[in-house]
Amino acid sequence: MKYRAEDIDFLANNLKIEEVVGEVVSLKKSGANYKGLCPFHQDSNPSFIVSPTKNICKCFVCGAGGNPIKFYADYKKINFIEAAKELSEKYKIPIREIKIRENQENNLYYEIMNSAHTYFSEQIFLNSGREALEYLSKRKINPQFIKKYGIGFASNSWNGLYDHLILKGYKEEDILELGLCKKGDKGIYDIFRNRVIFPIYSPSGKVIAFGGRTLEDRKDIPKYINSPETPIFKKGKNLYGITDRGSNIRKKNYSILMEGYMDVLSGHSYGFDVALAPLGTALTEDQGRLLKGYTNNIILAFDMDEAGKMATERAIFILKNLGFNIRVLHLEGAKDPDEYLKAYGKDEFLKEVKESLEAFDYLYKIYSKEYNLEDLMAKQKFIERFKEFFQNIENHLEKTLYLDKLSKNLDISIELLKEILIENNKKFKNRRTYEEKQVEKPILKNNSKSYDLEELTMAIIIGKLEYYRLLKNKPIKLSLWRKFSQYLDFLEENSMDAQNNIIKDILKLGVLTEDEEKKLIDISLIAFNDYSKPVDINKGIVEILSSWFKLEIKEALKTRRDIMKTMGLRRIEENLKNIHGNVSELQDLYENFLRLTKS
Repeated sequence: MKYRAEDIDFLANNLKIEEVVGEVVSLKKSGANYKGLCPFHQDSNPSFIVSPTKNICKCFVCGAGGNPIKFYADYKKINFIEAAKELSEKYKIPIREIKIRENQENNLYYEIMNSAHTYFSEQIFLNSGREALEYLSKRKINPQFIKKYGIGFASNSWNGLYDHLILKGYKEEDILELGLCKKGDKGIYDIFRNRVIFPIYSPSGKVIAFGGRTLEDRKDIPKYINSPETPIFKKGKNLYGITDRGSNIRKKNYSILMEGYMDVLSGHSYGFDVALAPLGTALTEDQGRLLKGYTNNIILAFDMDEAGKMATERAIFILKNLGFNIRVLHLEGAKDPDEYLKAYGKDEFLKEVKESLEAFDYLYKIYSKEYNLEDLMAKQKFIERFKEFFQNIENHLEKTLYLDKLSKNLDISIELLKEILIENNKKFKNRRTYEEKQVEKPILKNNSKSYDLEELTMAIIIGKLEYYRLLKNKPIKLSLWRKFSQYLDFLEENSMDAQNNIIKDILKLGVLTEDEEKKLIDISLIAFNDYSKPVDINKGIVEILSSWFKLEIKEALKTRRDIMKTMGLRRIEENLKNIHGNVSELQDLYENFLRLTKS
């Protein structure tokens, strides 16, 4: 029994984790998530968290969990494929079993595509391929790179590839099925003729299609053509440029999405081997999910023309909906990454990468060019342009931070923006959860306990233990904090790391009361939701440090001081408002504060 990988992905994405888990675990709503007793260990306090947004579950004590299929397989003690079959039948989400014959056919198709690739690869180094080599040389692609990336050439022969494959013993119908040739009035002819050939690989490294760039300067001939969809190639589910099963992208933990074959090849030749392209189509959700298997961090580097800007905007919405961290490259003085790299080189491109705009800032920049923000009606339309952006953000902390930035930029109250972009925004209407309602609360309560801030402080430390040193001296009053910090101090003093995960280790100590155990699980849930991605952690630490800083400034201003020190505190308070996302600037300002208050 075997299923297509895309069918398994389709099943996992269309199952609802809360329904699958809810069949065997009694779940209670907790914000945007659900909690219940873990079915994989003796659990007395609810430690099993189910996240409908992420479509995964996790136990913060024993570590069990995963997507709906994995949970079902582990719970039923069956293998993954059996679990997929049962869930498909149970929830009536069809997945097609690959029959033995179909599997054999696919293997034959891969074999034919490999033979075609070998043919194209050999052709480029023959006399007939001289023009293709000259073209690539002008584009600064050398022979070693050509061999490494399997770039080939299709001669101008009417049916050279077809004859080659027939002589190898392959059947006409199989060659036609793979879109390598077509039947016409004059018989069968090759699809790719007089073109530089770019092999397209599956994530597992098999040749599944080709792209071809013409060498003729004729308006009646398309510059690029791709293989049609076949039993082994679905254009909207593959990406050009994945090598070594994406290990380079996983290692560097980011990818650059470009528009064309030459952009990607130039990127790779200049050392940016994380460059990919969506095969001549607008980016699809399936391609986004494929990317998700390698990284959460994407830099968009589409062409600089109007079509490229539109493609960038659409890609931002798709990728945001899938939970990506997105930055956008804007290359001045070139129409695309290929041209920029050739003109300015690797170091300048790397500089542009470092200076790329976060997705929201990019949209703000391009939208603001379309509207006169001094005009009230234009300003209203400008705000409404962000509706689709906010529709595609699930994380409530991220939504709040973007709203805050928009509020400050436009000098409009955050409550009004929230009403327009969240509460009355179609995609959110009628499904606001406790999580969204919590956005309306400030981080700090009006009383002196600032209990919410204490929880967030512990949560971000759970998300990134390195932040303990920054936050360990904050005046946290939670009884749980004393035991939590004592354990972290013990680890630090003895140069030890948490053995599994910090929550599991502390619970194992047996020093917490039942209420403290529940509180720790609740705080872990905050870390799980809001501080599981680098971009959220970076934003969160600035927000939390700023909040503690504001409290200290407030307390310092209560103390009677001379006028100069009071004015100094007011300046620090004002400067604090202008720090956005920069921990080092925040720490420098805090040092100034300490010097002032201790003098």
